[in-house]
Amino acid sequence: MTIALFLSYIQTAIAFVFIFAVLVLFHELGHYISARLTGMRVDEFAFGFGPRIVRLFKRGDTEYTVRAFPLGGFVKIAGMEPGEENIADGFQAQAIWKRVLVIFCGPLASSVLAILVFLVLGLFWGYPSPNDTTNRVATVEPQTEAARIGLRAGDQILKINNVRISTGKQMTDIIHNSTGKPINLIIIKNGATLKKTATPKWMVEYLGALWRFMESDQGVLYKIAEESPAAKAGLKADDQLLRINGKLIRSGADMTYAIKTAGLLPVHIEVKRNNKIVLAKATPYINWVQVKGVRWFFSEGYAGIIDTKDNAIKYADIIKSVNGKTIANGTQLVEAIGTNSRLSMVIEREAQQVTIDLLLSKSDLKEVKSGLFASMGILGFQPETKLVKVGAGEAIKTAMNIPVDMLKMIGKIRLNKDIGGPLLIGVMTHSSVERGPYWVFWMLGSLSMSLAFINLLPIPIVDGGHLVLLVVEAIRRKRLTAEQMQVFQMIGLVILIGIFILVMWSDVFKISQGLVPQ
Repeated sequence: MTIALFLSYIQTAIAFVFIFAVLVLFHELGHYISARLTGMRVDEFAFGFGPRIVRLFKRGDTEYTVRAFPLGGFVKIAGMEPGEENIADGFQAQAIWKRVLVIFCGPLASSVLAILVFLVLGLFWGYPSPNDTTNRVATVEPQTEAARIGLRAGDQILKINNVRISTGKQMTDIIHNSTGKPINLIIIKNGATLKKTATPKWMVEYLGALWRFMESDQGVLYKIAEESPAAKAGLKADDQLLRINGKLIRSGADMTYAIKTAGLLPVHIEVKRNNKIVLAKATPYINWVQVKGVRWFFSEGYAGIIDTKDNAIKYADIIKSVNGKTIANGTQLVEAIGTNSRLSMVIEREAQQVTIDLLLSKSDLKEVKSGLFASMGILGFQPETKLVKVGAGEAIKTAMNIPVDMLKMIGKIRLNKDIGGPLLIGVMTHSSVERGPYWVFWMLGSLSMSLAFINLLPIPIVDGGHLVLLVVEAIRRKRLTAEQMQVFQMIGLVILIGIFILVMWSDVFKISQGLVPQ
């Protein structure tokens, strides 16, 4: 183990403790402040958990202590246990609205922490720009070519095939254009310069879906657009491609040949899903259109290649309409262009819509190109994005929107792939440390928002479970008995222990099988 690697592990341990301590303490601070404001007595505010090490001081009725294990803390409010309604300044003796406020202010404080973290990041560092990347590695997907050669977050790629790399675009262009061809990389990892050889794997965009030949020679549906031919045909993410029009598909080359042979005629696709064979029929559309130096890709209609000095169109712009006609695929875009010398394009850019007028000469119209599919080589890593500073107003707006976007993504979480526990968080912390302090704080904000959501779930023992009990009490106009509360808490404890065991088992399995992004 090199000194640089040893120091990175030490930094990871410090960052891990820091993140958990801040997460829990800020959450408990919400309970503490609201309890004091509503007249409840707080007996102890503890930093950490486990056996008490030292009492820092006592102010009023509250002792401030340090516990043995520094991962978080807790607040001990008087009269929290069932049957303690006779403690005048205790929790159970208070009106329902006061108890609801105290419980709710924990998740609220976690949400506030997330927003504050994202706000500070925007004001002092900026926010990631999807249009501008560097030659450093941000994340490496598990079981990919990049993972096989040992690429990790924070690695810097200096050269590819003896070409010096200075930008992320230069790096990805070479990789995308080297499908199936071995490339030589020179990288810097933990201060050491290393040589690696990798072969970019196929990724094919067809029928409004991305098919990857990464883990094996079998194509897997990686991403699918809503209302695309693939979606309408009933295809789903993680489907394994077997045949197109009866032709066995064993590589990206096989797939592209089958696509060319089929043309725009309907195709019959055979996939494997949950060890069952599924048949689907889809009608292709034009997958990409290039006009005036910009190549638009459909699944999502984004500007993926820009070979022009005209800055009107930017990378990742999404085309919505042309001359008043909605554009959902390449076929519609080709029809909208036709012989028109002027295109009024409505573009979605960073969640806002802008209108751009393009003037086309006769030569521009002659040079309009299109294709049924797009293919590129991938190694399975994401390049680091550059940070762009913004003004105070934009920082506040973005800081408020990031947690909202995270909550929207919760419905898309896959329990078997996207849920992680302490071990997985430890791996993610190491990756964040390797990328730099910015990403450690970004992880803090993300986890704080997740903590707020998890604590509001209606599970006994956590804050959401307590809120459910208070709602039941308000409806019944009668408290649950101490025995009923104990049963409720026991059920919650069993549920939490079960969840903890499942999450830990999942973490161990993913880490041991190499299924964790690096």
